[in-house]
Amino acid sequence: MESRRVVARDLAGGAVPLSDFDLYFVLGFGPEATFLDRMQLLRTLDQDRFVNTVDALVYQHGKVSLFLAADDIPQPETHVGNDPDRLAAIAARGGDWIAKPPAASFGREVFRLREGDANRRAILEHLTRNNRYALLQAYIEPGAEGEKRTLVAAGKIIGTYGKRPRDHRGNLNAGADAFPTTLTPAEAATVGSLADRLDGLGVRFATIDLVGSLALEINVANPGWLATYDQITGVDLAPRVVEALTAWSRYGP
Repeated sequence: MESRRVVARDLAGGAVPLSDFDLYFVLGFGPEATFLDRMQLLRTLDQDRFVNTVDALVYQHGKVSLFLAADDIPQPETHVGNDPDRLAAIAARGGDWIAKPPAASFGREVFRLREGDANRRAILEHLTRNNRYALLQAYIEPGAEGEKRTLVAAGKIIGTYGKRPRDHRGNLNAGADAFPTTLTPAEAATVGSLADRLDGLGVRFATIDLVGSLALEINVANPGWLATYDQITGVDLAPRVVEALTAWSRYGP
C-alpha cells in the first residue's frame, strides 16, 4: 500500500495502482506467511472485477464449504473435526474412509482408512495434531469410469476429463492418469446445479470433482485442467475460457 492505494510493481520497478485494471485473476495462494496480508489488501479493491473473489479464495477453497453451502447436492458422507476420538468412532462404524486436511492441495496427507486397519487411529491423531482439523469422507470406489474433473468458467461448463487413480488419490501429481471422457446425464445434472450457484459464491473459475454423480470437492485455487485437457485431447480450450470470462466481465452472469 502506497499513498492509500494498493499497488503492484511493473517490470521496471514502478508502482502501478491495481485500481486501474479491469479484471483480477489470482492464480494460487502464494506464500502462506503473507496470505492474509495480501488478501486484506486485495479485499479493498472492487470485488466485482475478480474472477474468483477474495472471499471465495478464503472461504470456498477448502473441502468444507461444499458440504455446508450445497447440502442438496449428492455427496459422500463427510465429517470434519479436530477430535481424533470422535473421528475414530465414526470410522469404526464400518466401511472405508478417506482422511485428509480440509484445505490441502496436490494430494498431500491423504490417507485411506480401510476397515480393520490397525493404524487408523494413529493416522487421525497425526492429522489432528496441534488441534488441526481433519476431513473424514466415505470412500467411493471410482470403478472403470474413474473420477471426473470438470472445468466451469463464469457458470459455463467448459469440458471434462477423467482420472484413474493409482492409489486412493485422484491427484495427477500423485500419479493418477488422465484420459478423455464426458459427463453422463446424472453427472451433468450435479455439475450444472453447482455451476449455477458458483457465481453467487464469487467463484467464476473452478473445477468440480465427481465420482459418479457424487460431488467430491470444488477446486478454486490450483485447479489446473487446461494444460492436461490439451495434452490428452489435442484441443486447447483456453479461448473458450477467455470468451466466457470476458462476456461475464462485460455483461454479468
